[in-house]
Amino acid sequence: MRQLRHPRTELYDSGMEIGRFELCLKVSDLATSRKFYETLGFKVSKGAEADGFLILKSGSASIGLYQGHIGENLLNFRGGDVFAIAQSLEESGLQLESPAEIESDGSAGAMVRDPDGNLIYFNTSEADSCR
Repeated sequence: MRQLRHPRTELYDSGMEIGRFELCLKVSDLATSRKFYETLGFKVSKGAEADGFLILKSGSASIGLYQGHIGENLLNFRGGDVFAIAQSLEESGLQLESPAEIESDGSAGAMVRDPDGNLIYFNTSEADSCR
């Protein structure tokens, strides 16, 4: 199995680089949600309504709006070394919701839940970077 690793994956004194953050929201009406977040100052940076997702940005904040792609709202960290992150979490005693694996779209992914049940998704494709 090939492992997707990002060249900037490093260990820091404060822990492992887990990637850039994006809040992913499950929406029922993409057009309505887009209009709402554009009113808050967000601008579409990727995606298309026809594809069922939009990535919106405002400054350093990034929100993914997904209609039909995700089952629940989640915290997404993109661009880190998913396999190293999963190994570190397991070594720390955390139980993964989904182990690190190459997903059907070719990206690497793993999931864990926080103590309150919030889903945290680590995902990296070959095109991702930790910028």
